[in-house]
Amino acid sequence: MLFDKFGRFHANIAALRGATKADRRKIRQDVLQKYRAKGNLSLFYQSESTIFARAQDFMMSADLMTAKKIMVILVPEHNDMSGGIYSMFSIANQMRNLKKVHEYEVVVMTRPNVKGLTYIRNSNFRNMEDVLRFEQIKLFKEAEDIYIHLPEYASQYFVADLSRSETSYLRSRRHLHINILNQNIQLMPERRDFQSLFGLTKSITQSVAHHAYFNQEMADKYDLPTLLLPAYTDLGAYRGLDFANKDKLIIYSLDEAPHKQACIDLLTKNFPDFELVEIRGITFDKYMDYATRCMFSISFGEGFDGYVAQPIYQGGIGFTVYNDEFFPSDDFKKYENFFDSETDLLANICNRMRDLMKDGDRYRTLNRKLIAEYDKLYSFNGYIEQLRKLALKSFEIQPAVPGQKAS
Repeated sequence: MLFDKFGRFHANIAALRGATKADRRKIRQDVLQKYRAKGNLSLFYQSESTIFARAQDFMMSADLMTAKKIMVILVPEHNDMSGGIYSMFSIANQMRNLKKVHEYEVVVMTRPNVKGLTYIRNSNFRNMEDVLRFEQIKLFKEAEDIYIHLPEYASQYFVADLSRSETSYLRSRRHLHINILNQNIQLMPERRDFQSLFGLTKSITQSVAHHAYFNQEMADKYDLPTLLLPAYTDLGAYRGLDFANKDKLIIYSLDEAPHKQACIDLLTKNFPDFELVEIRGITFDKYMDYATRCMFSISFGEGFDGYVAQPIYQGGIGFTVYNDEFFPSDDFKKYENFFDSETDLLANICNRMRDLMKDGDRYRTLNRKLIAEYDKLYSFNGYIEQLRKLALKSFEIQPAVPGQKAS
């Protein structure tokens, strides 16, 4: 029965808080007994989020309950996969490793939302993060210093979605700092649209994920202390493939773009023996399988993103239209896999692919040059150093006429 399935699921999650096997067995038995008890059949009719919330209540660690300093990484309320979500979990994991530097207890929470949606574990990529819901922050009664990392798109609605008690809790802390994770400049609201955040605290900053908009202009535009935090993806677990071993496979992003369908039609016509796969609704492991096997990939979105970079790191070639918003410099225009415009891409992509397929050495040489360009921008050690700065609130660019300062 579905009821039994929910009961076992709840019991298994709750048991995670047990320190020993005996403790976990007892917790599991106690929860199952509650489900079986007379009068508790109403649990059967509760929503998935309600079941998750009950499990989250058992997952609260003693360290969080007694911590003086807590860092909260807010994530979307759905168990989904995207580069941005992946990076938020990476930030949480590495921040926890840096605890000796900053002394915060680190927790991942789903953002406040009027429907109360939440989940407890992201199943789309490898991670060990227990996910709590934001309303549980009120249980951190000993916390004096709260440091929240807020996705850029959610900054506009964060205050409006808080309950009165959540608002009161945040305002009552001795120190409250909110850092906006500006991971996509196209999703970043105007400053006036997140003005409500300043009703909670004057200590607001931004970290930006792309070199292209890490500059004084962006610090001044938002009047926020600013730090560069490039998204870093550890691909050490995924071995690349040489050109000779690539499949006749072209993958492409799920983004909508005016030239997308025309491009897909061209590729279908010109390369009938190739499989074309849109990356949608799959786990990161499955995506990396495609990114490793594909001969070519195409981004119809940001361009300077994982749909291009990850296949390149796996020995392939990614194509896209160059844009100033996300590419770090126009030096990338010199490479034949980056096009000046959508028209340029449609006119030339098929011939570029044919030329590269005919000449393995040319393909490999281009791949090596592209990896060298990415390696100039991204490294694990550099990523950790930027996280250290973020944890210590050592922001790199101050607004010209600051309206507030990081505390």
